[in-house]
Amino acid sequence: MPINTRELLDAVAILTDKNSMRVTLKSSAKGATVAGSSTFVGGLLAGPVGLLVGGAVGGLIAYAMTSNQFKPVSHIIQHDLSVREQEQLKQRIVDALSEFNPTDLMVILPLLAGNVSVQKMVLSTVVTFLTNDMRMQIID
Repeated sequence: MPINTRELLDAVAILTDKNSMRVTLKSSAKGATVAGSSTFVGGLLAGPVGLLVGGAVGGLIAYAMTSNQFKPVSHIIQHDLSVREQEQLKQRIVDALSEFNPTDLMVILPLLAGNVSVQKMVLSTVVTFLTNDMRMQIID
């Protein structure tokens, strides 16, 4: 029986949630620049009080700019990847598990649930796929 992509990726998504894997969309540097710049300008204009106010305002602006820029890997896998990308990820996972001869999902799911080395192999495959193919940055 062929492996159902959706069911496999749902299992992988649960595994990534268990490990609290998130993706950043590379806006942390922009937020740091805004917060630092506003602190600097506040310090120039009002001295120590300006540093406080500028830092607080800059931090709030940076927060607003980047609040939706961190997503769980499970959300990326389940909602943001195209069907083609999901198929590619599925094939990479199946290839990584080839030594276990996964012919169907009924073999893969127990391996994912109970075998730590398989979990690490799958997570490594997901990280490699997202960082190399999708140009995303994983944060732990």
